[in-house]
Amino acid sequence: MLRQFIAVFTFAIFVSACSNESQSASEVTVPTEERTMDSITTQIAKAKQLQEKGQYSEAMLIADAMIQKYPGQLDALSIKAEILKEQGKSAEALAIIEKAYAIQPRDKETAYNLAFEYADAKNAKALSLTDTLIKYDKTATVARAWYIKATYYNNTGNEKEALRYYDSSQAADFNFLDTYMDKGQLLFNQKKYDAALKTFALGQKFSPSTAEFYYWVAKCQEALGNKADAKANYERAFALNPSFTEAKTAAEKL
Repeated sequence: MLRQFIAVFTFAIFVSACSNESQSASEVTVPTEERTMDSITTQIAKAKQLQEKGQYSEAMLIADAMIQKYPGQLDALSIKAEILKEQGKSAEALAIIEKAYAIQPRDKETAYNLAFEYADAKNAKALSLTDTLIKYDKTATVARAWYIKATYYNNTGNEKEALRYYDSSQAADFNFLDTYMDKGQLLFNQKKYDAALKTFALGQKFSPSTAEFYYWVAKCQEALGNKADAKANYERAFALNPSFTEAKTAAEKL
């Protein structure tokens, strides 16, 4: 009789333990920090989608709410700056990027964004910041620093220095396409059509699906009197990008 009681009592304890274990397993929740990160990622993605659709007010509301809750959230600050820039509020956009850089001065992307905004605004601070990036960035992305330095000189009318730094950018990374585009346009505006054609053709080689390179190759060919090839490249540019009406119009004129 005693053994039966012990057996029943032991079984009851076992059942109770299993029940508690099952209950504990069902009550397991995702850590707060992980849920917070998921929420931030979701909100940033939503704001980005709204921005891409041109729904700036809605995107800005999300970005502002994120910044109010997490003042150092770089993605939210970046979205806000981009929207302000797209709205023509360059000074306000620059102030936001400066704020982001002050919060995270070691974030490379933020530093590059700020340097470009300085160059775009013809602000000499672009030079000291790009010098820092050139010193510490040991990857191919340093081509951006040389390009930004060239952009500053191009914007301030020093074309000789601009070309020198475009060459440095090109040497740092042959795949950095912005360099070919801007350098080629500078040479074209100087009426150095042969040199411009070579520059655009190189860009075309590295990015054969970019309509703008075909368009500028065509403009150089047209300036050099090669109308047949120019017409063909204008048509290729339009075929690659059917919204590129300038290419279509240029082809029809030849």
